[in-house]
Amino acid sequence: MAKVRMRCSGMGLLVTLAAFLACSGRPVPSSPHTLTIAVENDIQTLDPAILSDPFTSRILWQMYEGLLGLDAQGAPVPLIAESWQADDGFRRWTFKLRPNVLYHESPLFAAPSHTRPVNAYDVLYSYHRFAAGFGSFVFSGVVEGFAEYVKHQSDSVKGFVVLDSLTFQFRLLQAEPTFVYRLASPYLGIMPEEVVEHDPHRFGRTICVGSGPFKLLRRTETEVLLERNPHYWRQTKGNLQQILFRVEKNPQLRISQFESRVYDVLQAPIAFIPRFMQGDAIKPELADRYRLLRGTTYNVHYLGLNCRDLQDIHLRRAIAFAVNKTEIVRSLLYDQAQIAASPVPPGMQGYQPPEGLLFNPDSSRQELAASSYRGAPLTVLVSDAPNSEQLGQIIQSDLDRVGIRTTLQKLDFNSMLSRIFSGDKPDLFILFSEWIFSAPEFIIDSYHSERWPNPNLFGYRNPRVDQLLNEWRKQSEREQINAICRQAESIALSEAPAVWLFHLYNIYVTDHRLTQFSVNANHYWDLADALWQEE
Repeated sequence: MAKVRMRCSGMGLLVTLAAFLACSGRPVPSSPHTLTIAVENDIQTLDPAILSDPFTSRILWQMYEGLLGLDAQGAPVPLIAESWQADDGFRRWTFKLRPNVLYHESPLFAAPSHTRPVNAYDVLYSYHRFAAGFGSFVFSGVVEGFAEYVKHQSDSVKGFVVLDSLTFQFRLLQAEPTFVYRLASPYLGIMPEEVVEHDPHRFGRTICVGSGPFKLLRRTETEVLLERNPHYWRQTKGNLQQILFRVEKNPQLRISQFESRVYDVLQAPIAFIPRFMQGDAIKPELADRYRLLRGTTYNVHYLGLNCRDLQDIHLRRAIAFAVNKTEIVRSLLYDQAQIAASPVPPGMQGYQPPEGLLFNPDSSRQELAASSYRGAPLTVLVSDAPNSEQLGQIIQSDLDRVGIRTTLQKLDFNSMLSRIFSGDKPDLFILFSEWIFSAPEFIIDSYHSERWPNPNLFGYRNPRVDQLLNEWRKQSEREQINAICRQAESIALSEAPAVWLFHLYNIYVTDHRLTQFSVNANHYWDLADALWQEE
């Protein structure tokens, strides 16, 4: 466990980290068993810089690591970076890298050992790749020179700086006292330039090289086989030597093959919760075969509203008042979710969201009467992701009761993402987010007009909200930051850019022989420390 000591001075904040001991290549007890896990969706990519699919992330995050990780309490902990320091009033953040963190072996490395240590130039290269791709939202409006780079006015980001081979610095446009909470997700994995650039079209398909606890052994269109990294820098307790991820979209088949021991880990589809659970625990008659983990992650499921087309606030409020979240959680989710008022999970860094617009059909009809809506059907985009179509049908029924007509359009999940991030947005869309951030101010940034089209998928705009979302950076106390964010969100929720539905409890059922399996709030599956014990 990392012990974090903070010492504040007028010049900045020094974070010293101890007792997070590195060790390379220590043996773990061997296990001949290959852990097999079903994946609900097509494997999108194994390239961190272009990943947008939370299903595939479970695979990819076994192979890559970022500067920081997240502990069980939601606080940043050191991974590739062993320490960090903030200076210049929280505008300069300097990270000291851990020496001798080795990449997975690959013939693409020139050294006789076919590997080399991660260095600060890799961080520079990787963050430029994120800046140019899907991950641009992490740094947009935050890092010096980022806008110029995105607009192709510069060939580098001025605020990404290598001070020496083991020291990397971020230079920010303005103070950001909680900047490290941007970086604690495994999404921001570090990768080696020479491997990526050797064949960029194959990287993420058949070539994947990171520094994580497992490395790629084989990939096909429907399977990814990983093997334990013998040179991983951190001592791990687990004994899994291989992990096989296999695409299986049919939930009934996933269940039956799990029960037949083809699969060892199951993220249980909500429809099958009664098959395994009694209350919040595994059924007593199944306790000798299975273990159950009920995980709380930084997720939110929601009905997004295209505010650029649906500019009528009365119509948006009518939609929000019409949706019965309590009934959704009860009837569809077997109470395995927390009703959402906000994109922020309650309690994240002490934040408690405002109440928002509660279910009230009479208020919905009043808002609808005040709107310009005249009965034209609205398109609701759903996907083949779990619960998406069923959610669409329930919401369609709720809206119909107050006089709002809708048609459902279904796409596969990846096609749906492509359409939402394009200019061809539907009127409404059902989506979920697994947040890579671990502080509420970055999630609430979804309401900022400058964050369109990502993470402000809704095209929501309100100058007062923008102003408040710029003001929290002037504060250094968590209570003050949360208060400003709550004020901004109260305004945004009253204008209904989205209907935040629920925060889902993730239910994992595993073979009883698998122990020490855990999932953190960023939905990182810890398989490095998992143990398989034969009967």
